[in-house]
Amino acid sequence: MLNVKEVTEQLRDEEITDSEQTVIRWILEGKIKATRTKHLNIDFTIKPRDLAAFILEKKIEYKIKQYGVDYLHWEKTFQENQKLKEEIEEVKSNIRIQHAKVSALKKMLKAEYALSDHPPFTFNSLFGLDADADKAILKKEFKKLLKALHPDRGGDERLFKVFYDHYQKTI
Repeated sequence: MLNVKEVTEQLRDEEITDSEQTVIRWILEGKIKATRTKHLNIDFTIKPRDLAAFILEKKIEYKIKQYGVDYLHWEKTFQENQKLKEEIEEVKSNIRIQHAKVSALKKMLKAEYALSDHPPFTFNSLFGLDADADKAILKKEFKKLLKALHPDRGGDERLFKVFYDHYQKTI
């Protein structure tokens, strides 16, 4: 148990106050927990734990005034930001790994296409025509396909538009 003089000395060491009157005022206001002694000269005793809590509270108040923000809230936010930065770095590394996988797969596909003996895709091969087939026959086959895909006949409008664009470019 500490008396007012000892508490004032410790608060002076922590650069909080050097006045016994201020300490007594804080005790009377309930800012520092203390009990009265049984002596007639009205003295107080303070537990070291209560004094430590008060010193910590005063230091936090000082930091809030110094930085203009709630120090505890700032520290919590700082910790959350650190966790988010770590998660971002982890996601970035996962993205780099996925990009490496995609580029490797692209290289494999290019190599596979280079090794395959299949002729390039043409509309003649789509309609089952010879490579040197007449344009009139190709036009006729396109019209059959467009007729089947027409939306008024229950066909798919998107496919109709795609093949119609190719028809106009080809013919």
